[in-house]
Order: sequence, then C-alpha cells, then structure tokens
Amino acid sequence: MRFLHGAAVLAWLLPICSGDSAAAQEPPAGVRAAGMGGAFTAVADDASATVWNPAGLAAGSYFSAVLDRNAFDGSALLVAVGTPPVGIAYYRTATGPLQNGRNALVAHHAGISLVQSIGFSGVALGATLKVVHGVTSASESADRLDADFGVMKTGALGRFGVSVRNARAVAFGTGADQVRLERQVRGGASLMVTPDLRVAVDADFTKTTTPKGRWRDAALGVEDALAARVWIRGGVHWNTASGGQGAAPIATVGTSYAVRGSLMADAQASVGSAAGARGWGVGLRFVF
Repeated sequence: MRFLHGAAVLAWLLPICSGDSAAAQEPPAGVRAAGMGGAFTAVADDASATVWNPAGLAAGSYFSAVLDRNAFDGSALLVAVGTPPVGIAYYRTATGPLQNGRNALVAHHAGISLVQSIGFSGVALGATLKVVHGVTSASESADRLDADFGVMKTGALGRFGVSVRNARAVAFGTGADQVRLERQVRGGASLMVTPDLRVAVDADFTKTTTPKGRWRDAALGVEDALAARVWIRGGVHWNTASGGQGAAPIATVGTSYAVRGSLMADAQASVGSAAGARGWGVGLRFVF
C-alpha cells in the first residue's frame, strides 16, 4: 500500500511535458477486450489487466499470460504475465495509418504493475509504472516515464472499475511532429448474469484524439461459455463526443478455444463505421 501511494505521488509530481502538440489515442491492446467492444475496465481479470486496469489482478486468476496482436488503423502487440500481487507487461502500439511508410507514433511500453487489496472490502488499488519509448513519423525518438492507475470493487454479482491511462500525458518529438499520448480516464461495470455469462459496460470520462477526430468512447460487451472448451463474446462501441466523427457504432465479435488444458487461442473482429476502429486480432492466453 505504501508503495502504491508513493508511486502515485511520484508519477504526478514528475514534471509533465508542456507546449502545444498533436495528440493520439493508442489502438486497444488485448484481443479478449477488443472482442467485447472494449467494455473491459471492470472485467480485466487476466494478464491484460496490466493495460486495462491493474487493480483487476487482485481478484483475477492465480497466474495468467497473454500474447496477442490487434490490427486497426494502427496496431497493438501485447505480451504480459499477471498474478494477484504483481504483473509485468510489454506492449507496442502503432498509432494512425501509415504515411510515407511510418505511423504518427510507435510507442513501446514496458511496465510493472503492483496491486494492493484493502482489507475485506473487495476494493483493490493498482498502479503500473512504465517506461515508454516513442518514435515519431519524423524518426525522432525518446524515453519517458509514465504511469497507469486503477481501482476495482468486487462484489457478489459483479465488479466496478475505474482506470487512468497515460497519467502524465507524455509527448514525443519536437515542433510540428510532436505527438502526445493523451491521458484517458475510463469507468466500467460488469455483471455476472450466470456463472458463465457476463455483461459489461464502459465509458470514457475524457476525450482523446484519433486519426478520425475527437473520440469519447462508450461500450457494451458480453462474454459467455458456449461449450466446455469454447467461449464467445461480442460488443459494440461508439463515439459520444459532441460533434465527433465516427459516431456510428463499431460491432465486435470474438471467440476463445481451449487448445490444451488452460491454453486458449483467442480471436476477434471489429466491423462497422469507416470512421471507427475496424480490424482484427489473434492471440494465445494461458489462465490458471
């Protein structure tokens, strides 16, 4: 608990980059989360919680590992390992479509997530401290320190969660080529309708910039066990920003298949408005 408090104070007291710059929202990492339309802030219970809500590790699986890739206008690659007290993750995001052979920003995140449960209240706090190596379209590169934070409340019927990603909103590059990773605050709730069926909702509290314009996301997702070795999921998400482009919803579908024991193959596809994040993803996940 003391470490989490110190980490939060350190992350906020470190000087935040100033000055005008372009901004970017990173493509979502995690195939399972994308398959639920991004309604995952209060679901995150495997190693991908290191990206979505680190506090989710507290009430998640005993051990999990994720290796997956999503491809949208940009792309996201995630490699993560998680346990209830700690998680380790590396993920790479390429933001925006290729221009002259380069994305607007390629960011390499390497972080460690630490989690603390608060007594028997069902509340957990999490923090991910990370180093971000960013490369802009002008081939300018730099390393920055950043942090993500999360809170999760677990009850008998479901969970509530809040996450803060890119708390320091660090920037890369100089002049007209400077790109900032915007701070994103997001909340969600999930309900276990049956032991196998989960329904979840998410909503952004902040607006971020995408290649298609300003975006504030809202999402609805479901996940269910179709058979002993097969899971299906689906979702929809849309832009709630006033006057934002791409308000038409993006629909998502996903599935998991238990290849052997606790090893699962994941896949997802996202379709809909051309102004949204259409794409696909595949991965492997081990959950014990």
